[in-house]
Amino acid sequence: MSRDRLTNIALPLIGTLIVVGAWETASRLGAIDPRVFPGPITAIIEASGRLSADTVGEHMAWSLFRVFSGFAIGVAAGIAVGVLAGWYRWFGLIARPLIELLRPIPPLAWIPLAIIWFGLGEPSKFFIIFLGAFFPVVTATYHGVTYVDPTLVRAARTFGVRGWSLLARIVLPAAAPDLATGIRIGWGLSFGVLVAAELIAADRGLGYMIMNERNTGGSVSVIIVGILLIGFLNLLTDAVIGSAIQRWIGRWHGSGV
Repeated sequence: MSRDRLTNIALPLIGTLIVVGAWETASRLGAIDPRVFPGPITAIIEASGRLSADTVGEHMAWSLFRVFSGFAIGVAAGIAVGVLAGWYRWFGLIARPLIELLRPIPPLAWIPLAIIWFGLGEPSKFFIIFLGAFFPVVTATYHGVTYVDPTLVRAARTFGVRGWSLLARIVLPAAAPDLATGIRIGWGLSFGVLVAAELIAADRGLGYMIMNERNTGGSVSVIIVGILLIGFLNLLTDAVIGSAIQRWIGRWHGSGV
């Protein structure tokens, strides 16, 4: 792994450790009330007394499974719709107003419909997470396809490149940075809607763990640990995805995202 990629992974981790360290210091100095907002070390110790490592691991595994599933569907659909809307003007005229109409609606508002359409099982949870990924990916893809440098397109056509070959060989590689940005944003938003998704009759997952503690009047420490785990999982997986994206677009562009 190159020095730049190691730096891109290390710097967010270092920044996070600094913030957590400042939080712990403020808690120990009495700057914040530990009964309402305990420091991270106190929260972890208390939570470990209430939850076993196996239980926490199971919650993490289920949350990651749901995030990856909903995200993968959202990215596939977002790229497909974004490419079609950007490549075919007639399709864009139909799709874009509908996307802009639905995009501002928070995923939480979709929960009743998700239950009606998909029931209380995993598909309804995948759907909520799908929404978090789909809209940034489709928007970024559409922008990337429609704002490709026209000089590149004209040059390709001069050499006889047309149709889907033009799209695959010229337009999509040129739009890769926009696609990468949409994917990174979509991944973060997928984690952002995880708790909302796990409101739907879940009995496992970090979102369930957090909401169950709130509903039963449980430990604030468990809630804080659940929130921290979601944040750290997002941080680590985003670094891995970012490194993969850098390798991907590095084939056509000199710098990553």
